[in-house]
Amino acid sequence: MKVLKIVLLVIGCIILVFIILFLIYLWMNRQGVIESSEIGSPEFEQKVLIASQGSDFKNALVEGLITNLKQRQIYIKVLDVTALSELSGSDWDAVVLIHSVEINKLQPDVKAFLDRAHDLDKVILIITSGPGTWKTDDYDVDIISSASKKEELSVLTKDILERLDVLLSK
Repeated sequence: MKVLKIVLLVIGCIILVFIILFLIYLWMNRQGVIESSEIGSPEFEQKVLIASQGSDFKNALVEGLITNLKQRQIYIKVLDVTALSELSGSDWDAVVLIHSVEINKLQPDVKAFLDRAHDLDKVILIITSGPGTWKTDDYDVDIISSASKKEELSVLTKDILERLDVLLSK
């Protein structure tokens, strides 16, 4: 009986350590909320929506996109992905959605936006994941998958801007 108690205590301690490590992992990888902003005039002919989660990597990516886009006469609205329910995709010439994969699934607000979007041809979905290779087959949408590595920022920014140029030239 004493051996059984010791075995159960050891197993319980191992499970507790795994739970604690998992909670630490979740806490370290949680996504922040970004502040909404608008660049340019809503009267401009072309309009780009950028919705993102907050992290050092994603914030730097959004800043890089804004820096390049604000040199043109383009209205840019930046908001957190949790605010996507307030907007319609039909009001925009291009939509850039930047988020992390959560338990091998799209972020719920991004998924809901894609589910109700009428024109997925103008959506660019930027997905960050640990290995940077995760993609979804659920939507016929332009997808870029990346790891959140700062050395990838300039290439990723350039790639997104090239795809935006194609959308905005239509």
